[in-house]
Amino acid sequence: MNLKNNISLLRTRNKKFAEQIMSCKPTSDIVVSETKSGLKSLKIDKTAIHSFYDPVKEAQQWALHNRERAENIPAVIVLGFGFGYHIRELLKHTDAEMYVCESRPDIIRAAFESVDLTDILPRINIIADQNIPPLRKNFEILEHAPSVSINKKYYMELLNRLKTLKLIAKGLRIMVVGPIYGGSLPIARYCSEAFRNMGVDVDFFDSSIYSPAFFSVKDITTITDHQNQLRDMLASFISEAVIARCQEYRPDIVFALAQAPLNELGLAKLRASGIPTAFWFVEDHKTLSYWKVMAKYYDYFFTIQRGDFIRQLGDLGLQNVKYLPLAASPHIHKKIKLTKKDMDMFGSDVSFMGAGYYNRRRFFLGLMDYDLKIWGNEWDPHAPLNKFYQRSGERITTEDTVKIFNASKINVNLHSSTYHSGVDPYGDFVNPRTFELASCGAFQLVDYRSELPELFNIGEEVICFEDVSDIRKKINYYLDNEQEREAAALKSMNRVLKDHTYQHRMYEALQFMIESGLNLPSWSNAPEDIRDLISKAGADTELGLYLKQFRAEGNISLNDIMQTIHKGKGALGHVEKMFLLLDEMRDVYCKKD
Repeated sequence: MNLKNNISLLRTRNKKFAEQIMSCKPTSDIVVSETKSGLKSLKIDKTAIHSFYDPVKEAQQWALHNRERAENIPAVIVLGFGFGYHIRELLKHTDAEMYVCESRPDIIRAAFESVDLTDILPRINIIADQNIPPLRKNFEILEHAPSVSINKKYYMELLNRLKTLKLIAKGLRIMVVGPIYGGSLPIARYCSEAFRNMGVDVDFFDSSIYSPAFFSVKDITTITDHQNQLRDMLASFISEAVIARCQEYRPDIVFALAQAPLNELGLAKLRASGIPTAFWFVEDHKTLSYWKVMAKYYDYFFTIQRGDFIRQLGDLGLQNVKYLPLAASPHIHKKIKLTKKDMDMFGSDVSFMGAGYYNRRRFFLGLMDYDLKIWGNEWDPHAPLNKFYQRSGERITTEDTVKIFNASKINVNLHSSTYHSGVDPYGDFVNPRTFELASCGAFQLVDYRSELPELFNIGEEVICFEDVSDIRKKINYYLDNEQEREAAALKSMNRVLKDHTYQHRMYEALQFMIESGLNLPSWSNAPEDIRDLISKAGADTELGLYLKQFRAEGNISLNDIMQTIHKGKGALGHVEKMFLLLDEMRDVYCKKD
């Protein structure tokens, strides 16, 4: 009866999670016993999750111990669900929005079978993975020690994620700097959007507004040295413009994408001002080598390649380097319903979307007998392939690219190479198209890359080919087997949504920076987490007791405290005099907004 009632109530709030619990089978290490007080208790292996004498009394003690931290706070995150006794008691002391993280769904299933939870389920959000929703409010983290002890790895990883969310909730500000043009420009926009969706305050510095000036250089002079000098001068101007924007916006982090026009002088100024800088090099390090000059000026360096590249960065003295593969933006790269006109325009048995690199010009000569459409620019207009070019080889918008992906039965995804005649046998990084096609629920045949097996299940989510002969066999097979195409496309789409969005990547980047000792700039009015301040001052000290009056605020600045002091009546206390002195010192030594 407990299971039926609990699941029935959960279905009204989270039907998918309810079905997950129903399909979960308790494992052999779960032992449920009746306590001396007549209630059910739980043991995992040799660890008692609740008391076998009186689990309610034990839960009351836990709740009282954490009562002060749970009061007057917008949200509470509890690590460990167990049988929910401690959750029920904590709810008596707080009206906070409550999230309860449990590493094992089979424990939740056992709880639903053993305990009537219908009184607390409407007030809590149970999370059985690490996908905590963005919290744009201050929150407190409470640990249920026995639950945490049985799966320390899960909860430690979760705590790292929560540190990132807590930093965001405090009002994190990030400036994203994009390039003047090129493939990393849309990625810069996707990163900005992902940060915003996480609750970050984002300022996107759009360098592409200067692209007309950049490209007009060739109309001014044909002398290469003069062209390079003029472009360097433009890049210096844009770099200084970023510095000027930072002085006004006051970001906590500057996050730049490959080809961002930040020069050495500009990066040195950012470092001197105390603003941490991060760079995501979404390029092939073997093709573009400017990283050898720029990398050392960044505090954090993210790559889409590992191995030799990371070793070379280490040789340059870089310490905070992390592999960060590309991703998709699901609200853009998605499965869409196409009209008949769209299908006539964009549909084909086989398609390719991308620039006409050397290897692609050679490779597609072997596919000319198929219903083939080639989309994109930089293709040789005089080559035999020209009859397959769409829209005379013009650049294709993102909106139409998504239509192409959705309309094609088979999307060929061949990574670029300037010197191979087909598949690069040493290819490592995975291009953005791999993730974007998958996010659209589109079927793709992709050339094998050494990083691919960690990102997708090859043969199930994506299908790889080795050469022209191999891809022809697979094109013929999958054209005849629509159900297998659709099954693979669906699996790849689900994998992207689960693991490979730009929001996943930006969380990972922020977590890495935090774990590497991220130091935020000390802007004069930056708000602080009031609970952190109380903890540092000591809850029972004169300063700690004074600060407790601001606990409901979450984040607080010196200006907030000063406003309270000025509104107050009566004689000033010792702590208030101390804050008045700090405010006077700020007037003298700092710029006060």
